[in-house]
Amino acid sequence: MAESITWAVLLARWTEFAKSAVALPTSGSGGRWRESVASIIGLQAIALALRDLDEHDLGDGRALAIDTASVGLDSHARDLAEVWADEPWPEELHELIEDARLALQGARAAGLEWCVDDGPASLEHPAELAALLEAMGFTGDLYLAAPGVAMSASSPCAFLGVPGGSVPDAGFLEAMAAFLSANGLAAEPARCGPPRQVYRQFDFAQGGVVRDLVAPMLGDPRPGQPLLVPVVLSGETQAVALPQRRGQPVDPPPLVFEDEPPAVEAGEA
Repeated sequence: MAESITWAVLLARWTEFAKSAVALPTSGSGGRWRESVASIIGLQAIALALRDLDEHDLGDGRALAIDTASVGLDSHARDLAEVWADEPWPEELHELIEDARLALQGARAAGLEWCVDDGPASLEHPAELAALLEAMGFTGDLYLAAPGVAMSASSPCAFLGVPGGSVPDAGFLEAMAAFLSANGLAAEPARCGPPRQVYRQFDFAQGGVVRDLVAPMLGDPRPGQPLLVPVVLSGETQAVALPQRRGQPVDPPPLVFEDEPPAVEAGEA
């Protein structure tokens, strides 16, 4: 059960952590770095607190927390721009701001993700589910594995998000559970932010498909064919292609997660 807490308390916790963890260069423009300390700590605290949101129950304060974090991020970025106005910014500062912005995007885009519990598995066309969600007043986003495409066990196959990244209402979850159950999937959803995409990647020199890569949807698309397709975006139902005519069942390729280190072959260690 999530701990009840306010954004101010959560941010204060991570501010204290950032104060103890921040390390500044010992050479270079020392004065500018000293003037940057408050913003460096603030940016780190905002990024950490945003990633910690789902561990706590902010109730109706979640949307306000995200808006407050956005204002704080912009304020710290402006302060740093003033400090380094007539000198190129150190790369570390760009990375701090980008990290906080990614955390903000992730919090806003958070939702619920379902993964294949016993693969390979595929989904039917979601027209009825989309119509049901529209009738229920759903205003968020729904991504599903393309109809008829075989997905590996542990692969993301569905994502449901509502504006502001809050947990979707129970009625929407019941509709999702019924659709997935009818497709033979019984896995429970998990909080995810930002949503993840599955890219089917090809190497034609090797003869075709080589792997499915799981990576965040935010940022630049990865090479390959995106397997999760938009079914509903901002409450608007999208056109979803019908599945291809079924032939011989084809097992999906190996599943790889972008944030996992590559396996070390024997003799490489």
